[in-house]
Amino acid sequence: MLDDKKLKVLNFLQDFGCAKLEHLQVLFNDKNNNFKHVLVNNMVSKKGDIFIHNTKKIDEKMLVALDILCKYKNRLFKYYLGYKPIFISFLTKEHLLYHIIVADEENKNGIIKLVNSYPMSLPKADKLILAFNDDSELENIQCNIPFLYTTYPNLEVINE
Repeated sequence: MLDDKKLKVLNFLQDFGCAKLEHLQVLFNDKNNNFKHVLVNNMVSKKGDIFIHNTKKIDEKMLVALDILCKYKNRLFKYYLGYKPIFISFLTKEHLLYHIIVADEENKNGIIKLVNSYPMSLPKADKLILAFNDDSELENIQCNIPFLYTTYPNLEVINE
């Protein structure tokens, strides 16, 4: 039988697909836990420090989105899986809705078109967090709502 805490972690991994150990420690407020208790029943496997649900694959863009989410942990009220291209949406304690969008070389032009055509193309949000692998696309973004632009993997904020 699964206890409540283990079930929450398993459900999280089933929804989000994968997460680093540090993500689980931050999001579940348990920095000393190694979360090995979720590795039973072949529901979750581990590669290095990444936990992967058995029906999913490692998604580097999701890991970037989770890195960003963890940076907002102290302001989080609720978070949930978004619909492509939104990886994660979250509501802050101040009742602001954020969408985290992660782009890579394959989809960055499409992401820029979607963001530039906001609000018709994306669900309503108070702020967007756009993560690109470099800062070269910042000048191409013209969005009617506030957004943060960050580069990964170091998550340096370029635009506030």
